[in-house]
Amino acid sequence: MNKNVYFFPAWKKKTVNRYCEIKSTSSYTPVRTLNNEDIIHKYNLPFKSSAIVKSIGVESRHVAGENDADSDILQIAADKCLKQYGLKPDALSRLIVNKFYGDNLLPMTASMLQRKLGSNTAVHAFDVDGGTSSFLHSVDAASRYINTGDDYVLIASGGICNRLISKTDARVAFLFGDAAASILLGHSEEQHILASYFYSNYEYLELAKAIVPFSFVDSGENLSIGHDNPMYALYHMDNWKNAEDFYREAVSAISENLFLESGLGKNDIDLVLITENNRRIWELTLEVLEIGEEKSLSLLKDHGNTMSAMLPLLLDHGFKTGRIQKGMNIMLISHGEGLSGGGLLYKA
Repeated sequence: MNKNVYFFPAWKKKTVNRYCEIKSTSSYTPVRTLNNEDIIHKYNLPFKSSAIVKSIGVESRHVAGENDADSDILQIAADKCLKQYGLKPDALSRLIVNKFYGDNLLPMTASMLQRKLGSNTAVHAFDVDGGTSSFLHSVDAASRYINTGDDYVLIASGGICNRLISKTDARVAFLFGDAAASILLGHSEEQHILASYFYSNYEYLELAKAIVPFSFVDSGENLSIGHDNPMYALYHMDNWKNAEDFYREAVSAISENLFLESGLGKNDIDLVLITENNRRIWELTLEVLEIGEEKSLSLLKDHGNTMSAMLPLLLDHGFKTGRIQKGMNIMLISHGEGLSGGGLLYKA
């Protein structure tokens, strides 16, 4: 029996008069790959690749070039997404970027991406931070913008994660990879987002966090200059199993609220896409939902945890491979830092 009882916000009815749908998806993964053995050999680590694959599910990952910025790889995916639909950047109502660190603290990475896309119009471009869950937060926000009159909203997610991760901290050294993915949302006469639900719980605030490289606050965690510090060890992670009971209750709360809003049930779900924080959290989520692995997709083994790019990568993969077909009911679930998470039900 759980020691803690977690309280999740009650579902509230939304007023949606103008619907939206995914018009286009695209993704980009850098050409260069780095497998577990590469990391073990380079940093002389006492681990075996097979044990890493068994514990977290990652065997290799894509890594950006040393001179690449987040906006560089975001541009490739975003440009492809727009061109597939035949839309120019100037036709966007808004451009939303999700990233880990970004090109700079300021200006926003969205401004840099807007420049690289060649926009000649002052399209509203801004970042939505929040780590892993920021993609679903952005989809929810974009749907509300379209509900109030926007035509097209481009969400560009992901960027460079691996460069900013310690290669000697076993909890993160093998987990992360670099990637970018974009989705274009536009107006639809039919409803496609059937339900959405989000929560935040500060009780596990320390479980996963990115430390500011330089700080005037003496928190005991300020980082010093060196190869692994400050720009190579920003992300710290505790043992996720400390919050396993919470993850289980969160999955139940998300699914119950999504089903309540949509009127659907478990048997109506055709595909479940989950942020793959690690292999076990993916398995745990499906276990709580009582849905088999054959009704999900996984890219973790060869991509690693790509933070905000995980769900749009899975969406793009699903559309490109035909796993997502018109009329399918897709559940998207996010487990993010904070702890902040939630889900959407999308009808393709």
